[in-house]
Amino acid sequence: MLVLSRRTDQQIVFPNLDIKLSILQVRGKVVKLGIDAPRDVSILRPETISVEELEKLGKTAEPGLDRHQLRNHLNAVNLGLKLFEKQTAHGMAQAAQDTMQRVVSELQKMDEAIGKARTQVKTVASSAAPKLLVVDDDENERTLLSGLLRMQGFEVLTASDGLEAMDLLSQGDLPDYVLLDMKMPNADGPSTIQKIRSDSRFDDVKVFAVSGTSPEVLGVQEGIEAWFPKPLDPERLIQAMSSQHTCKTMHV
Repeated sequence: MLVLSRRTDQQIVFPNLDIKLSILQVRGKVVKLGIDAPRDVSILRPETISVEELEKLGKTAEPGLDRHQLRNHLNAVNLGLKLFEKQTAHGMAQAAQDTMQRVVSELQKMDEAIGKARTQVKTVASSAAPKLLVVDDDENERTLLSGLLRMQGFEVLTASDGLEAMDLLSQGDLPDYVLLDMKMPNADGPSTIQKIRSDSRFDDVKVFAVSGTSPEVLGVQEGIEAWFPKPLDPERLIQAMSSQHTCKTMHV
């Protein structure tokens, strides 16, 4: 157990919260606390923080962190600081020190929970790189786009048309996404979408369409997650797939 010292030359560090707590001065009924936090972290006095503000803090929690648990910790810290202030004002030195110990304990629990949540998110994110099947009859575009996507951490397969794409999908090692050019020989984009969506084995595969023509002109009304016009904006594509994959892995 961490024992809170009243000496002014010691700090309590919460590495995951990136916060340092110091007792700067003890004089009669007044205790000066120093809190060192990142610039983007707001520090509120206990008498100014409201229930609504605590709720907002809970909603901006670290991904993977139990928000109910976080709200409980924040509420306990809030109540503890208010009690500490009252006890100090009434000269209740020992009771105030005990209360501050409880506050520090809650901060430690928050720090540990955030560290655990970060570790879990990193483990899940790194355990399964998103898989992508690029389908395009233009070999140069297919090769360049595949190289760019691999540089972003995607596992990429390629196919030159819809027929080859269906052969790869039927082998069973399904990708997370199919990036499908709409105009190709042998089997074009719209017909390939119909084949994919008519087979229940591919229900979880997300299809992104790429074309210089609008979906209305090609008669594609459903069966795709998004439509990307040519010339393709790779950053927009990568952002779309990365955000969806993050949401998916968070719920595994």
